[in-house]
Amino acid sequence: MNTLVDISERHRAEQRIRDSEVRFRQIAAIVESTEDAVVTKDLDGVITSWNQGAQRLFGYSAEEAIGKPVTMLIPMDRQDEEPVILARIRRVERVEHFDTVRQRKDGSAVDISLTISPVRNPEGKIVGASKIARDISERRRAEERQQLLLRELDHRVKNLFALSIGVVALSARSANTAFALSVPAS
Repeated sequence: MNTLVDISERHRAEQRIRDSEVRFRQIAAIVESTEDAVVTKDLDGVITSWNQGAQRLFGYSAEEAIGKPVTMLIPMDRQDEEPVILARIRRVERVEHFDTVRQRKDGSAVDISLTISPVRNPEGKIVGASKIARDISERRRAEERQQLLLRELDHRVKNLFALSIGVVALSARSANTAFALSVPAS
């Protein structure tokens, strides 16, 4: 007696699982190798994942950060940012990327550009948020230098105009006629 069983559906399911595992490993490798800090947190603000970029940027290892409140990275004068972000994520509102300041392990401040996205479970329910932070300290310093140079240029141009006006006024006082300086003798 022979029994034939069609196992093609099982093979397709196994292939989908293998494909999903490959995609997961690829995404994990991308997240781990990026220079940007990639951090996830739950809806209570507790850090649930931490990549090498986060370690480089903030100075904490994954072991030191995971399980701790994300507020450990937020300076005291900016603590009000986190409840607003979490509330918007819970309400399924988009959080526009923004520039802010965060605090490193050594206590120093770092200017960052922050992108925040919801994290959903397999059923589609929002269970947390991912944050991608990019160090923009050098860009900020360049912007400050540019503003300083623009203010200096503005100051010097105003001084040149004041000098020019003074020369014209002095020349006008010493001229006999309005045309004395500009009309050549024939």
